Amino acid sequence: MKSSLDPELLRAYQITDYIVSDDPPLTLNIGVGNDDARILLASFGVETAAFVTAWNPGSEVLTEDENDDNQAELLSEIELRRLNYLVAYGERADWREYSYLILGIDREDASALAHQFGQNAYVWVDLTGIPELVTIV
Repeated sequence: MKSSLDPELLRAYQITDYIVSDDPPLTLNIGVGNDDARILLASFGVETAAFVTAWNPGSEVLTEDENDDNQAELLSEIELRRLNYLVAYGERADWREYSYLILGIDREDASALAHQFGQNAYVWVDLTGIPELVTIV
């Protein structure tokens, strides 16, 4: 499926560092294989994970308070579904959005969750250890 996202915005998503706040932190980059990601999935006994945020729906910048409220709603939804997660964030030189790496979620549910929280895209990781940007729009 071809994305209808602005090419510049799509490129920004693709060059973002997606960082899992583990010890030590784990940095995921779109299209770049990562053995530590494979090890992380295996250590939790799952085959998939999705890097999802509720910050800045539709890439429209909100206040920190609005984003924190959205993120709290996302966390409630993750916990309601009884999914394991790790705290994470997406970062570039001048920008950071807080996220969760949701462990063991299937792709259909990850897409629905990202859509529910107004996101244009999310990052998908499976046992290949190669993060993939999945666009919703």
